[in-house]
Amino acid sequence: MNEQQDRVTAWIAREIVPHEGAVRGWLLRQWRDAIDVDDVIQECYCRIIELGSIAHIANGRAYFFRSAQSIAIDIAGRRKTASIVAMTESEWLDVMDEEPLQDRALEACQSLERVNGLLSQLTLTCRQVIELRRVEGLSQRETARRLGVSENVVENHIVRGLRKILNAIASQDADADEEEERRIVPPQTR
Repeated sequence: MNEQQDRVTAWIAREIVPHEGAVRGWLLRQWRDAIDVDDVIQECYCRIIELGSIAHIANGRAYFFRSAQSIAIDIAGRRKTASIVAMTESEWLDVMDEEPLQDRALEACQSLERVNGLLSQLTLTCRQVIELRRVEGLSQRETARRLGVSENVVENHIVRGLRKILNAIASQDADADEEEERRIVPPQTR
């Protein structure tokens, strides 16, 4: 895969896949037995992944709904059993995207990937403790019970694990700043 395809794939995972359930439900309500919902969803994914660029798409959720509608019309038209139920403008309001702006979502996704990469470098127990405490929000006592360790072990792993992650982030940020400076200031002028 090239870099553009990777960006499109990541965008699909972030902006399209979370809305699959809503699109499926809408297709079932609007088209009943006139189409195979799985075929429509699959065709949507195929068409979107084949896009050369996603820069023109301002709202992934709305794009997914429109694509599904277009594909459903094509399929129903081919089958000559169209049972189209038109959507009113007020029904389209339910399609409006309430997600954060794309740049914020991308930043969050990149941060999550970064933290997951750092978590993968920790020991299994340390990683499990951090995930249970910080991601799932379990208490120290509940985390200890689930892992079969003492609360003291949980506390030690949290402290050491978070310290390692924060130090790694600080180191990565410093390296990125140095790299940026090298790109901006040519070596002969330093």
